[in-house]
Amino acid sequence: MRPVQNVVTLCADSEKGHSVQHLFQSIINSLELGSPVVRASIMHSTGSTPRSSGAMMIIHSKGTTQGTIGGGLVEKQVTDHAPAIYNSQKSTVIDFDLTNTDAASAGMICGGKLSVFMDYLEPTAHNITLFTNALHLYNSGRNFSFTTERNAQGEVLSRDVSPRLNSACSKQNMQQSPPQHVIQRPASTFLTESIVAPTTLHFIGAGHVAQATARIAALSGFTVKVTDDRKEFANSERFPDASEIHVLPSLSQNLPIDPNTSDYLIIMTRGHLHDKDVLAQALSCSSPYIGMIGSKKKRAATYAALMKKGFSKEALERVHCPIGVSISAETPEEIAISILAEVIAHKAEKAREISGRT
Repeated sequence: MRPVQNVVTLCADSEKGHSVQHLFQSIINSLELGSPVVRASIMHSTGSTPRSSGAMMIIHSKGTTQGTIGGGLVEKQVTDHAPAIYNSQKSTVIDFDLTNTDAASAGMICGGKLSVFMDYLEPTAHNITLFTNALHLYNSGRNFSFTTERNAQGEVLSRDVSPRLNSACSKQNMQQSPPQHVIQRPASTFLTESIVAPTTLHFIGAGHVAQATARIAALSGFTVKVTDDRKEFANSERFPDASEIHVLPSLSQNLPIDPNTSDYLIIMTRGHLHDKDVLAQALSCSSPYIGMIGSKKKRAATYAALMKKGFSKEALERVHCPIGVSISAETPEEIAISILAEVIAHKAEKAREISGRT
């Protein structure tokens, strides 16, 4: 399924305060203005905690924050500790035990443990380049790793960002649970953070339900792509958060889907015949999730037509149809919530399978 030539591609410029893109861009902006930044991220967590490894926030020198590592007692203590980081100009790791009596008395019912890395970022050319490169990798849909080397006194000796480190870290994560992010050496300690690129939802069909679902998906941290054969529907006014918008002469062939895609495909065309043509193309790719809107009756008719064309029952079992969890949704917004609930659950289940967590 090769992309056609007359495709409209647009880049979104919307900001989401808790997204990794926005946090990285805020760090870059502050550093370019000569202001240091403290970046706090969860390095390691066990048990039940508000957020898991990878959650991130930044604390500016004036006390304002962006992002979240779960709120509550942990986030308050991290925020309260930030002035000390600014005064010492040294990074540190803080351990939290949410199973003890202090946590219980504070109303914390999570019952887990976590370590938070508070990294003091000086406004240097190296750090600006580092986060600029990280932002580029993230926006390109590539996983990567941050590695920070610290000595016994907590001083940062080096920082690096590289997609090459991610494969080794991913293998480690798959082999043990919980994943280890700390490597001890005689003279220093290496802290490695895996940054996972956002899951992309590719909407094929740009009607009212797709519009509502795309809006909530973007707020939830997904990257959004949209494809339709109607420019009055597939445009940046209706989909301001979309990273790509494709307008095709027809949906019957040449959809802009890579055969090896990792995008989630959401089929929401305006009719049964379009669904059949789109689904036939979707089943030829490696997408980890294919969802199609429609009733059970519509599904039966579509599947019967595709089986006559040679598609097997096993191939069609990949498809989530009717898409979404059953909540008796009626409005486009309610249906969107139903769809996102299923997508988020599917994504979380795949993450557990990869990491070995239960």
